[in-house]
Amino acid sequence: MINKLKIILLTFLSASNLLFLTGSVALAAPSNPLEQACNTNAQTKDSPLCKQAAGQGTEDPIAGPNGVINKAANIIAIITAIGAVIMILIGAFEFVTAGGTGFKSAVAGAAPTRVAKARARIASGLIGLVVVALAWAIVRLITDRVLG
Repeated sequence: MINKLKIILLTFLSASNLLFLTGSVALAAPSNPLEQACNTNAQTKDSPLCKQAAGQGTEDPIAGPNGVINKAANIIAIITAIGAVIMILIGAFEFVTAGGTGFKSAVAGAAPTRVAKARARIASGLIGLVVVALAWAIVRLITDRVLG
């Protein structure tokens, strides 16, 4: 069961990294295709379509500060962070129930491997949290400062 959880967590982390890397490819600048038509003719300037286009602003709905990329990055970061915290909690539970004898046990190899696995799981969960936080910060930096 633990191996299945590990595989699921790695899948989420891989998918989130893939989306973070491909999400910053949308480098198209926001533009209003009606700008020239609305600004050159006095009759079209007061049309409802031109008023609606002017009210939308210049914020890019894909890569802007409130765009799809940021929303997807937030959702993926939350899901993977929850997965990493679950892995940390599972590692902590395994650590507590490992037998309490530490690495040097008189039992024939049972406790040291359980303690080592628990410590490795906790360390992996912490590393996963750091990776998710850095990936989310990089996506926000690119979409807010570079593209926005």
